[in-house]
Amino acid sequence: MLADIRVNVARRLGLTQEEVFAGQPLSAVLVASPSAINSIDLLDAFAGALADAGLDDDVELPTMTLDHTAEDVVSALGKQLATTSS
Repeated sequence: MLADIRVNVARRLGLTQEEVFAGQPLSAVLVASPSAINSIDLLDAFAGALADAGLDDDVELPTMTLDHTAEDVVSALGKQLATTSS
């Protein structure tokens, strides 16, 4: 489930999973992405990835800054999913 989110986020940003989830801040991912122009595009990539995985009704996107990593976002989503599935 989380692996699907990672794949779809990277695809939507036009980057490889390694480029998105290598531990750099979201601001660096934004700069590297050929398709994302601003933080709204990052938000859209995560929201779209949740929809692609059929999870858009199950979780809410966490509030994070551009100093957080993409893995921080996925980890927060995973915690929400663990709560909803228990």
